[in-house]
Amino acid sequence: MLIRDLLQIPSKIRDGYFRFLCPLCNEFQTAVNPATNLARCFRCGKNFNTIDLVMKLKGYGFRDSVLFLKQINTAPQVPASTLTALAAVIGRPIARGQ
Repeated sequence: MLIRDLLQIPSKIRDGYFRFLCPLCNEFQTAVNPATNLARCFRCGKNFNTIDLVMKLKGYGFRDSVLFLKQINTAPQVPASTLTALAAVIGRPIARGQ
């Protein structure tokens, strides 16, 4: 997880929500919305996205923050040829007993 493992921000699960220490006001009033992957500190009112957090905590500019995030491999890369082949067979009946 980016916030806990890579940025090493103190965090905890409370009331079913992932909360982390706000880098601006140092309060645990920051929660992440898993549907949007955005965070908000309810103490100081700051909204965060992943680029904002990297910029603030690592001291990087926008470009370097994007490059830092790009290096994180969170999902396996599937070759386009595999996806094309899969798309071609979707909806076709499965041949059995051959």
